[in-house]
Amino acid sequence: MSIDERIKYLEMKERHKNKLRPWYKKPWGIITIILLLGLIAAISASAFYVANKVQEIRNGQSAEQQAAEIQKITAAIDGRGENYSLGPIDAKVKVVVFSDYACPYCKQAAPVIRDLAKKYGNQIRITFRDYPLHDNSVDLALAGNCAGVQNKFWEMNDLLFNNQDILSPLQGSELNLKLKELANSLGLNADNFASCLDNKTYLYRLNDDFADAELLGLSGTPSWFINRYKITGYYPEENFIGIIDGLLAQ
Repeated sequence: MSIDERIKYLEMKERHKNKLRPWYKKPWGIITIILLLGLIAAISASAFYVANKVQEIRNGQSAEQQAAEIQKITAAIDGRGENYSLGPIDAKVKVVVFSDYACPYCKQAAPVIRDLAKKYGNQIRITFRDYPLHDNSVDLALAGNCAGVQNKFWEMNDLLFNNQDILSPLQGSELNLKLKELANSLGLNADNFASCLDNKTYLYRLNDDFADAELLGLSGTPSWFINRYKITGYYPEENFIGIIDGLLAQ
């Protein structure tokens, strides 16, 4: 642009400065901005107030809900206290296992439970809970509980896992007969065991365990809680030892 052209441009701009002025510099634009800023300020203040109130409500509810949720989860892990355990109730480390006698991974885990109980003695408490997921799991779990009432739970527990391959294909009367044979091999009172098994005396315990497992969102067996820290699936013994030693050292 030449000097002459630039001068003409500036003269034209001066003559039309009102028309060329940005809208936000014009009187109506300034008024509009002021009104918009006022509206935004009012909305912001309102939103801030509402957000604070919502947060206050949420904080109040979350504290109560959190306490209730913790209590619910704790109760679901611990159960009603009718499950069979190894180790004292005041042990520093508490292990709860949800297991199924028809589950091959649970069979793998069974010796681990025994070894840990032997290794740590009174420092650890291991509680067995039933999560029967297979076709004949309920009858197997009932057999364990019926042996338990005669103080032979852990012996029956071992037998059920050791004979898993034999028991798994059995159903109905065949399974019932085989379970009574196992009870006889442990020297249990045959009539009492048979009555307990046939009447499904401890089915309510299985229902409780199953309901708690579902509440905890367990997807399979074995599922473990070590001082309420969750582990799912078969876990090698050395991994348990690392966790338990760490908890005992705290």
